[in-house]
This record gives sequence, C-alpha cells and structure tokens, in this order.
Amino acid sequence: MVPRRAWYTDAVGAKFLDEEARDAFKQAVETIENASAIEIVVAVRRRSDRYVHANAIFGAVVAFAGLATMLFASAEFGLTSILVDPFVLGIGAGALVEVLPVIKRVLTPATWRREHVERAARATFVERGVHNTTERSGMLVYISWLEQQVALIPDSGLARSLAPEAIVGAEATLTAAMRRGGAAVARALGELAPQLGAAMPRREGDVNELPDAIDSDLERRKR
Repeated sequence: MVPRRAWYTDAVGAKFLDEEARDAFKQAVETIENASAIEIVVAVRRRSDRYVHANAIFGAVVAFAGLATMLFASAEFGLTSILVDPFVLGIGAGALVEVLPVIKRVLTPATWRREHVERAARATFVERGVHNTTERSGMLVYISWLEQQVALIPDSGLARSLAPEAIVGAEATLTAAMRRGGAAVARALGELAPQLGAAMPRREGDVNELPDAIDSDLERRKR
C-alpha cells in the first residue's frame, strides 16, 4: 500500500530525480570532490514538515464558502444538508491539500518554511553522519521539494574556510535552479567546485570518506 503522503510526489519526484538528474548529481559530487577536500552528501526530501495548518485553513475557507452558497442561493436546501454538507466539503478540501503542495507553500510564511528546512537539514546532517570525516570537511546539500528550497550545512572544518555569505549565495543559486528540475540543481552544484576548491583545496592522499549516493525519499514506497 502506498502511504497517503507519497501520492502527490510519486510523479513529480520521479521527474525531479530522473536518470538525467541522478547522473548530473553524481557528476557534480565527483567534480567537487576532485577539486577540493570536501565531502559532499546530497539528501532530497519531499518536505521538511507536514504544515497541517494549511489543510485546516483551506478546509475552513471552503466549508464557509459552501455554507454561504447554500444560505444565499436561490435554490432551497434542507436543514440537514445545510448542517452537514459544508463540513463534508471542508474535510474533503482539507484532504485535497495533500495533493496540492502549492497551497501549503502559499499558506505558510516564507520564514516558517525556511526554519523547517534548516531544522530538518541539521537533523539530516547528523543522521547521515556528515560530521564523520577526518578534517571535518563534509557538507550536506539538503533539497526540500515541497518548500522548493535548498540548505547547505557545512561541517566545522569547512565552515572555518568558507565565508557565511558564500554559503548563503550558493543556497540562493541552488534554490533558484529548483524550478528547472533536479538536473539544473545538480549542474549549479557542480559549478561551485572552483569556489569550494579555493576554500578547502584537495591534498595528496585525500580519500572518499562518505557515500556519494543520493539519499532521497521522493520515490514511491510500499508497505
């Protein structure tokens, strides 16, 4: 059985992380790691929070609109319909938001979305063991599809060599590329190689300490 939360991402997720995008991310990671001492881990998530307030708001608005229509329409409705139908309509509309993530984005302030993305990215940084490098040179590239945002979490060794404004600028570049698909994000990531190489140059004897495979939950899961 496919989890309800995966319905809306099955098709889009497959498109965002299609074969071209996966190949592009692989190439981008190799380019950066060949040009620098940095270890790149890419994590793609369908969303960083449930944003259930959006379901409630949209459902309430639709229910109120349905009630107003029934009260002021020229046609007559029974009392039972007036009492029950708007609530049923509201519940259905609230559930529909799960397949219309754009509504969750519109009904959630940008600052909230960014906070959730950064919190989830930092948790993923620890879960994926990005800190487990000898020189503390790992960097997580966290891509959150619903929020259409990218967060970069550098480990302490890299953070000392890379200016905060450089990280913010790279995040903005990668986030802007999301609307063009996963391959575009990967290409933009690969273009950061010279900048990252200057911040932490590759040394003789550097080894690959972290897995290069994309960590993603966009694909359909069964249970």
